[in-house]
Amino acid sequence: MKRLRLAICVAILVVLTAPAASAQPEPLTIVHSERIPLGTGTLTASFTDWPVKAGRSLDFTFEPTGGIEGRTGTIRAITPSGEARALGIVGLDGDPDMRLQRHPRARHAWGLDVVALPEEGLWHFEFAVNGPDGTARATLPITAGPMPGPPAGLSWAVGMTPWAVALVVLGRGWLRVRRKAVLGWND
Repeated sequence: MKRLRLAICVAILVVLTAPAASAQPEPLTIVHSERIPLGTGTLTASFTDWPVKAGRSLDFTFEPTGGIEGRTGTIRAITPSGEARALGIVGLDGDPDMRLQRHPRARHAWGLDVVALPEEGLWHFEFAVNGPDGTARATLPITAGPMPGPPAGLSWAVGMTPWAVALVVLGRGWLRVRRKAVLGWND
């Protein structure tokens, strides 16, 4: 009897979770593309948000002329201050020369999934693509505008105000209870 119940529970769980597990991710909505010379062809860099704002997440895709099949490559992000850095992407171990990988929602192209440029200013993305014709290099300049929204200090102050009020109310309540407890012991 217990095995039958267990089998029924497992069957219900499989039926309920199968649609979610088999669902396809939503395709990217590309709003802007840039073409840059790459060897004898071009590299098309596409963005899901334009103009790019500092601190705002977006997706990048990169596709050389002829597609990515049979090719490998790296990308290096150069900050406005001139330092090479990784963009905090999971699994890249902080190496500034990131290996180009297929974008999870645009499998026909390489890409960076949900990345934010942390600084405002002119960024440079340096590409090195290895293909049948050898290694080709390209540089894509991108200007990241100011971070959207109010300054971080103001955001924190507004967000912490309810907690400050709660701390004052709890502190006053604690002092009131403590005074009553001390007076009660003195009687």
